[in-house]
Amino acid sequence: MKFENELNQVMNEKKDIPVKVRQSLDQTYDIIRTKSKKRKNNFIWKRVATAACTLILASIVLTNEHVRAGMNELFNFGDQGIEQAINNGFIQEDKSSVTDQGIKILLDKHFSDENKIGLSFQLVFEDPSILNKAEEISMDFRLKNGDGDYIAEIIPDTKSLKGDNSYIGGYEPQNPVLDIKTGEIQYDVLLNSNEGVIPILKDTIIEVESVNVFNETGTPKKINGDWKLSVTNSNKEKSASTIQYVMQDQTSVFRISKAKANPTSLNLIFSLDGIYDDENSFAHRMKIINEDGNVYEAGGFSMSTKNNETMISTNFPITSYNHSKKLKLIVEEIGEVELVQK
Repeated sequence: MKFENELNQVMNEKKDIPVKVRQSLDQTYDIIRTKSKKRKNNFIWKRVATAACTLILASIVLTNEHVRAGMNELFNFGDQGIEQAINNGFIQEDKSSVTDQGIKILLDKHFSDENKIGLSFQLVFEDPSILNKAEEISMDFRLKNGDGDYIAEIIPDTKSLKGDNSYIGGYEPQNPVLDIKTGEIQYDVLLNSNEGVIPILKDTIIEVESVNVFNETGTPKKINGDWKLSVTNSNKEKSASTIQYVMQDQTSVFRISKAKANPTSLNLIFSLDGIYDDENSFAHRMKIINEDGNVYEAGGFSMSTKNNETMISTNFPITSYNHSKKLKLIVEEIGEVELVQK
C-alpha cells in the first residue's frame, strides 16, 4: 500500500514531464513520423500518463532493492500476453556479445512472432564514470534479417534509413537495471507490429551504431561504435501454435479481415463503413472478452481510411496459449461482434 500511495502521489503532482520520459516519447514519435513518410497510417499509442507512470515506476524500482527483487527480470512491460508467452517458454537464449569503445554489449535473450519482438541487452561500461548522473541509456540500432531485409531501424532522424520500415509501428524501451557504480546496464526493447507482419527471424544481425547516455540536462552523450550481434535462430517461431478466428455474425457493423492469436498477442484487423476522423472513437474503447469473461484491452493501434471505409489494426494481450474457443470484440458506442475459432 505504501508503494502504491507514493506512486499515486507522484503521478498526481503537477510537474514537467521528466527528461527521460520526454526523450522516450520523442523516440517513439520519431519512429511514427518515419513510418508516416512511407505509409499513410496514423499510429496511436498509450497515453503520455501511462508512459510516464512506467518510467517513474522504473526509477522507484531502481532505488528500492526489495521492490526490484520482486519484479520480473525480463520484459516487464506490464503486458499480459508477453508475460504468458515467457511463462510458457517462448523465449530464446542468445549470448552474443561485442566490445567496442570500452562498452561490452551482450544480446542476452529475445522472443519474436508476427506481432511483437522483444530484445534484452546487457551493457557493461569499462569506465563507469561515463554514466555519472545518467538517468537513461538507449541505443541506435538496426535489425537486419539474413535476406538483407531491415525489419527495424531504431535510429534518430539524423541518420538515413536502409530499409522501407514497413514492419514495425512503434517501440517501447526501458532500463530495468541501471547501476552507475558498476557500469552495468540492462536495456530491454519491445517492438510492435499492429498489422502482424513481422517475418521469422533467421540469420538475423543487430547492428548497434551508438550508445546514448541521458542525464538531467536532456542532451545525450552519444558514443558511436560498431557492435554487430547475432540473433540465435530458433524453431520456436516456426513451431509456435496459432489460432485463427472468424466472424459468427455476418450482419455486424464490423468486417473482420484478420483475427489471429499468436504466442504474444491476438492480432485483429477490422473495417467498418464511414470515415472516422476522430481517433478517440477507438482509443481506449476497444476490448476483447473471452468465454470466461476475462477482458483484454488494446494498447495501440493503426488507423487508415479508404473508399468510405475505416480500417483498424491492433494487438490484444490474449494469446494462443489461452486456447479460447469464442471471443467478443466490443468497441464502445460503435458495436460488437462474436468471433469463433476457425
